[in-house]
Amino acid sequence: MIKKFFYSNKNSLEKLEQSKHTPKRMTNYEIELDREEKKKITTFFKSSDIKLVVFDLHGTLTNRTSLHPYHIEYRNQYIEKQIGLSFPKHFSGGCDDAFLLFPSIDKYAFYKHRDHDPLFRFEKIHSPNPKLAEELRLTSKHFHTVLYSDSYLTQIERTLTAIGIDPIFDSIIGLENGQKKESSQFTTYPYLCERFNINMENVLIIGDRMDKDINPVLNAGGNGIRIESSSYILEAIDLINKTFANNM
Repeated sequence: MIKKFFYSNKNSLEKLEQSKHTPKRMTNYEIELDREEKKKITTFFKSSDIKLVVFDLHGTLTNRTSLHPYHIEYRNQYIEKQIGLSFPKHFSGGCDDAFLLFPSIDKYAFYKHRDHDPLFRFEKIHSPNPKLAEELRLTSKHFHTVLYSDSYLTQIERTLTAIGIDPIFDSIIGLENGQKKESSQFTTYPYLCERFNINMENVLIIGDRMDKDINPVLNAGGNGIRIESSSYILEAIDLINKTFANNM
């Protein structure tokens, strides 16, 4: 018999309050992983014949919504309304960490609430980036391009509007497809290969996370570029165009 244990909202808040006084110890593996993650750009090239470039959105084309102070304040206020208790002001973690503390609150319900809230301003988090838009248009002339995000399409559209990116991609995939990025090598990528009549060796992804973005593509036989943050996206796109565009 499997037992499930959940903290009460009060206990979750108490543990959260205690956590700010307790320094986190990292294992040797975590230290090494942290060093790897701090590399600005890491390439994983297996093939020179790239035909499809897949872009992650948050942390790649633009900064991560969930870590912006404006979003953190909005999310914490939402949680406070749900639990009827005051949320510790010091907590500034992402949504995954926040909602793990309160398993009775559906984080996807929060996403939908936020995405359809006309008072929530994505432009406070994401700024227009005309240079990025220009580089993406250039890339789309040489390759098929897909935007693949674990966000709902409404958030994706509102984020792209804030950045100033017109419809450029051949396809945009969001949470509505029902598939998680971690298992996309078995679901999303076989679909994309069939749609564009290519093989996985012809696929390259740019993302900021190894677990969700890069590893599924590498495990399926594709290629990847991991960037530390969206600050390096223009450099990564330039690398793709200079390395692979002439091979088309």
